[in-house]
Amino acid sequence: MSYKSDHLSTAIRKARVRMGLSQRDLSIMSGVSQAQISKFENGAIDLRLSSLVALFRAMDLELELVPKICLPAVQSIVRSTTPRTAINPKLLTRAKSVFDRVFQDLVKSEQWSKESEHLQEHMDFLERIRIPVVHTKNFKRWVIHLERFQETPPNREKIKKLLKRTMELQKQIERTQSTQDRPLGPAYSLKEEDRDA
Repeated sequence: MSYKSDHLSTAIRKARVRMGLSQRDLSIMSGVSQAQISKFENGAIDLRLSSLVALFRAMDLELELVPKICLPAVQSIVRSTTPRTAINPKLLTRAKSVFDRVFQDLVKSEQWSKESEHLQEHMDFLERIRIPVVHTKNFKRWVIHLERFQETPPNREKIKKLLKRTMELQKQIERTQSTQDRPLGPAYSLKEEDRDA
């Protein structure tokens, strides 16, 4: 996959996760098959322009050509409307980068399985919520485990172990979520305010 396509696949995945959509949801909304969405997000295939447009429009987004001179201003606006998570954003970026490489390795090694799909779903959850600072240490441990996962070729046993650790982390966060007066919301909290208005 080319750099440009990789950039688009990352944009689609981030937008989908922020909206709280599963790949199946996006498939139904866009008319693009779930298999194609999964493979595109994981760098296994390129999509036709018509399919890309359908995916973006299903999430109320548009593909636009922006003059280079205007790009910093556009990026600044996007950053200003995207709430930050409670834990260090650099740690989230590190986790996302490692996780993407892990999935690329899984696709290349043909070790894709039901466990891999569940793993991706749990990662989607971790991306779309605000993770409390109290979970920073646990999250760091999970990222370290993720990095170690990459050191040797993937196999089903390793995938199951990683899935178990990821599920444990999610449960810890959900327990905290259930004890708070205000639940952790999706990344785009402005949408919640719009619904309440």
